[in-house]
Amino acid sequence: MLIPPVIFAVLPTLALVHAAPAPIPSLLPPYNTSAIASAIANLESLTTTVQAGLMQYGARSTTSINKANNQTSVTTSNNLFKYCEYSGAAYKVLSNAWNCPINCQSANTAGTVVDYHWSLKTIPSFGFVAHKDDTKEIIVSWRGSTTLMDWAADFKVVPTPWPAHIDGSAVHSGFLLAYNAGASKVKTVVAGLVQKYPDYKIVLTGHSLGGAQAALAAVDIVTEHPEWTGKLELYTYGQPRVGNAAFSNWLSRQPFPIFRTVYRGDLVAQVPPMEMGFQHQAQEVWYESSAQTKFCGSDAENSTCQSSLSPLQWSVLQHLQYPGLSFDILYFFIGNADAIGI
Repeated sequence: MLIPPVIFAVLPTLALVHAAPAPIPSLLPPYNTSAIASAIANLESLTTTVQAGLMQYGARSTTSINKANNQTSVTTSNNLFKYCEYSGAAYKVLSNAWNCPINCQSANTAGTVVDYHWSLKTIPSFGFVAHKDDTKEIIVSWRGSTTLMDWAADFKVVPTPWPAHIDGSAVHSGFLLAYNAGASKVKTVVAGLVQKYPDYKIVLTGHSLGGAQAALAAVDIVTEHPEWTGKLELYTYGQPRVGNAAFSNWLSRQPFPIFRTVYRGDLVAQVPPMEMGFQHQAQEVWYESSAQTKFCGSDAENSTCQSSLSPLQWSVLQHLQYPGLSFDILYFFIGNADAIGI
């Protein structure tokens, strides 16, 4: 059963509540506070519309999907928080200087050195490559969506075959376009750092569209450099579904740890719908509450984790509330006033 285009027509509006860096108040342009308040007031109505559409067309997984894979590892709550800080930093790090507010100043991230920062606006791809000597790690973080143009890429739902070596694999063409825009230089920088720091691990992370790109990067990197498999870790936050079952099952079978983190009823984790042939990779780590996490194991779509919620419990706002992300919704509206026409 196909999802009617009207359901996806309403989804770009979700960019209005997407996370973004908090700009410096003294540098803010004039903005219309009443328009901001009105936009915020419309969030629940918008969420209800999307919930109803997805519920009607069966986006929710009611049974677990379990393929034999290696995703049964656990990690600490501090690691989940720490790499979410790095995911949030991708919205705020605007150069090779590690000096952003909050995320760059925590005990977990202080001392990080940015080796490469990219910002490609025509095809939205943003992020940084960094290393941290005391923890011996190379961190690559992709930014999520903060403008309407970015979100249009999120929901350009046309599966495209990729990568060639995985039989039957297909991924979201918009996500792949965004990833490929910066991939070549990112991989070159990472290769240089691996050569310089051969005993450092490689952590790929990102929030939202950034999480989707991190998942694509994991497949791309381990394919080109299988010798790096033992160094790799993947942490994503609020990641939408990236590819079909062939893609997600292949990724889930890799021996490096994957933590696809979902906060409570984050609606973005439920799109694109399974009805369109998309499937998450394992393993899901579900924040049942802000203080309680559940490791969902080898089930790619686990009916006892986020999919145990009804669509009426899904929330756009919870996409912004991941512990460690450190975003302020008001600053989002202010910082993107031009993009949303206020």
